Amino acid sequence: MTLLHTHSSYQRPVHMFGLSLLMGVIGGLGAVLFLRMLDLAQVWMLGAIAHVEPTTVMQAMSLHAIPHAGALNWWIPLSTTLGGLISGVLVYTFAPEAEGHGTDGAVKAYHQLGGYIRGRVIVVKSIASAVTIGSGGVAGREGPTAQIAAGVGSLIGRLLNLSEDEKRLMVLTGMAAGLSAIFKSPLGTAIFAVEVLYSSMAFDGRALPYTLASAAVGFATVCLFTGWGTLFTAPSSVNFDAPVELLWYALLGVLSGVMAAILPTVFYRLRDGFRALPIPNHVKPAIGGLIVGIVGMFAPQILAGGYGVMQLAVQGTVGAGVLFLLALSLLKVLTLSMTIGSGGSGGVFAPSLFVGALLGAALGTLMHHLGITDAPIAGLALVGMAAVFGGAARVPIATMVMVAEMTGGYKLMAPTMLAVVISFLLQVWLTRKARYPSLYEAQLPGPEHSPIYKNTPGAR
Repeated sequence: MTLLHTHSSYQRPVHMFGLSLLMGVIGGLGAVLFLRMLDLAQVWMLGAIAHVEPTTVMQAMSLHAIPHAGALNWWIPLSTTLGGLISGVLVYTFAPEAEGHGTDGAVKAYHQLGGYIRGRVIVVKSIASAVTIGSGGVAGREGPTAQIAAGVGSLIGRLLNLSEDEKRLMVLTGMAAGLSAIFKSPLGTAIFAVEVLYSSMAFDGRALPYTLASAAVGFATVCLFTGWGTLFTAPSSVNFDAPVELLWYALLGVLSGVMAAILPTVFYRLRDGFRALPIPNHVKPAIGGLIVGIVGMFAPQILAGGYGVMQLAVQGTVGAGVLFLLALSLLKVLTLSMTIGSGGSGGVFAPSLFVGALLGAALGTLMHHLGITDAPIAGLALVGMAAVFGGAARVPIATMVMVAEMTGGYKLMAPTMLAVVISFLLQVWLTRKARYPSLYEAQLPGPEHSPIYKNTPGAR
């Protein structure tokens, strides 16, 4: 297994470092603008049409249970269907490459397109993703931000007549900056930008200094507008001080590995099913939105990003039964696949974190029912976030760091390491013959499989 790929250094390191700092500012400002667009879209669509306001992280901090659904809200399917239709018409009319989850687009541009992303993708991705998520579609805001910032990097690279190698670096620094700003996780996202390129724990080490620089500036830029706190807040009581607890986290790692294998399988099978439908692509996201809306009538907790529900999980106040938590976790997998697999626009990171958080909370709740009260629900939920996504996306190192930065849960780093490694190795084994082994289709097994390096001496 290749742990570090260190091809030759970039020819103009000082020049590229300066551009990395610029990309940090652009990524941070782009994230601020996109968050504003999301807020407006949610007010105008899910709020105005269905009168639904998903629980925010701030609201969740004062709650003691996941809000349950009231009477069936028949306006929810209207909102999600309309959002899917608007997104589909926008994307498939102006920029078909903007469909799906944006990080994959950036990875494809790196490996296959010489760092080329059309300028119109920046605008189309922004609007389509804001509409998809704002109408209640189950998608994350990180993928669009990554593709938007990467698109700006690609555009600047062309304007400055940079080499293909340098344009690819601009894509990575843009992705790192955008993700850092959205998740407030500078170190984790800097690693993510180079680790997500491959599915075998290989990464382009020569790009890391530049993604570190852009992620740091992106983080500082967004914090000027949104504050300096973490995305989620874990209780100070969450700690790791009893070796026996590793047993619970190891069990969570196994469950997460299974879920991490299920997630890309369901996602891409539904995606392929939608692609095979003999109808115009423009209306397929509306069909996905309709199905999501119907599910959302019964389980509105799964709509949109679900950040408030994740906060309840990581603070240990889910106040729900095991079956209910498992149902929400599995329904999130289904509705995420329907939203994005149908051609909708949005990210897969946040929904995957939701799946892991609820899975961990379900395990903790079950253990409490069995009398094992020293199994922390909050800790298992936090570690579950990292374990499911780290396995499903094949980015174990970055995810461990990102979840710690997003939650402030540094005290749980040791059990997180164990759970993520178990999940990753199990997921790799379970998907060894799968057509889509990873959540990111554009990932390649290793540097030797990339058109950039496979014919280059010293690439391995």
